[in-house]
Amino acid sequence: MNDSTPVEVLGWIKTKRVLKNTIFLDIVDSSGEIQAVALKSKLSQHEYEQMEQISPEVAVKVSGIIKRELNKRVELSVKNLEIIGDVKFCVDPCPRSNFDIFGKKHVNYVLKNRHLYLRNDKLMAVLRFKSKFLIEAHKWFDSKGFVFLDAPVLTMLLLYDDDSAFKLNYKNEAKKENDVFLSQCNMFQLEAAVHAFEKVYNISSSFRAENSKGNRYLREYWHLKAEIAWMNLDELATFASEMFFEITKNTVTKSQKELEILNTPVDLDYLKPPFQKITYDKAIDLLRSEGRKIEWGKSLRTKDEEVLGRLLGEKLFFVQGMPNTAEAFPFSKNKEDLRLTQTCDLIAPMGFGELLGTAEKITNKMALLERMSEKGKNTPIDMERYQWYIDLRDYGCVPHGGVGMGIERVIRYLLKLPHVRDAISFPRLCNRVPNP
Repeated sequence: MNDSTPVEVLGWIKTKRVLKNTIFLDIVDSSGEIQAVALKSKLSQHEYEQMEQISPEVAVKVSGIIKRELNKRVELSVKNLEIIGDVKFCVDPCPRSNFDIFGKKHVNYVLKNRHLYLRNDKLMAVLRFKSKFLIEAHKWFDSKGFVFLDAPVLTMLLLYDDDSAFKLNYKNEAKKENDVFLSQCNMFQLEAAVHAFEKVYNISSSFRAENSKGNRYLREYWHLKAEIAWMNLDELATFASEMFFEITKNTVTKSQKELEILNTPVDLDYLKPPFQKITYDKAIDLLRSEGRKIEWGKSLRTKDEEVLGRLLGEKLFFVQGMPNTAEAFPFSKNKEDLRLTQTCDLIAPMGFGELLGTAEKITNKMALLERMSEKGKNTPIDMERYQWYIDLRDYGCVPHGGVGMGIERVIRYLLKLPHVRDAISFPRLCNRVPNP
């Protein structure tokens, strides 16, 4: 585009500066911004006064001439400005202004007005990065021969207790009504499909009635799940490491603009597998040596994971062999120590916590029924609900295992965000009505 090229620009007013007989307007859209310069001598009095009164976030159509300054900055010399969408109320701080949108000072106001603060350049950068991460995830699984399985959100099967799920009434003419739930995990459906396709995955919302206000908990979040036939735990951990790194590398390579906006470089060498692996028992010993009071058989808490990260060099690490008491019923037991499960969780240091988990699944019907009994899922209602899942063990079931990854937790870790709410467009949080 040459100097003196007439153009029309559609966008929003980001900032305005009035100096004597000149008005400078920064106009933005999703692709970037341009400075528009309005000279009083080249506009009618009405047009100039209109621009003097214009406020940030007004949507405009600006006609003018493109000019390049000596510093190669491109400017738009304004000939005409038309207001497309006016601003009728004040939002402070202005969404596109330079303030700490992730800081504690403005948390409640930003959440209450999330529909407006999506325009903030830093939040936009996070969501663009997340979008690219999801696109790269789909590409990676496709390149590995996986089938994307559409999985239901409404289900009767839960990974955890009923009181940890959101219950809905499902109208049923035969039984008048049934209780169903918003899915906590679509692992059950993927396990059925793995016996058809051998390699399946899904990325969709999962729902947990979390009562925690911690910085890594959401009530609705994006969940990547994959199920693979013929893989044991060690192979699953290797697979998960490769998956995490390759998707991250491809995303970072295509997200330099977003990382610059956020001032958050990502060191890929630091994230390259293999990752250190310790057993749950070793983790307990290390924590107790640091004075942590932790009962064997309990899940690791956020502070526990933070201490382990410091002891292990502030790098990603696996904890293998979580106890039966802390894990869900479908996960296989360790044959050498029946107190433990065949699971392996990838933990991020500095308090970011678990990013993904892997698990071998129970393939023997009697073993599954035993685990269901241990977890209190052996009532007549439960047996009816889970019957089709149990039946899989009697119909050509093969060794298989799964990987599960919380997308917002990964994005939070990679971009070093204070809270997972910063990694999702409209956060659903404990003790907060889901609005907007």
